[in-house]
Amino acid sequence: MDIRTSMEIIEFRRPFAVRCRAGYLPAGQYVVELHEERFDGLSFPPWRRSGMTIASAEAPHDGQRDKLPLTHGELADLLNADADQ
Repeated sequence: MDIRTSMEIIEFRRPFAVRCRAGYLPAGQYVVELHEERFDGLSFPPWRRSGMTIASAEAPHDGQRDKLPLTHGELADLLNADADQ
């Protein structure tokens, strides 16, 4: 099974909270990684989401980004809430 990852940089104008972490993350730019798996054995190569993470776009001091798991629905809710404020 093949796996592919795509990345996008998004920006939040206000602090926001994700379900997997207590408290708020600061406003700023974040890297969202979408991981997908390909299914074999079909006449076309279908891909399905297998995971998504979000991490600060700032360069970390230790070289390791704190990647937090996220769902597509949660990201959409966060972006909508940020746009509404």
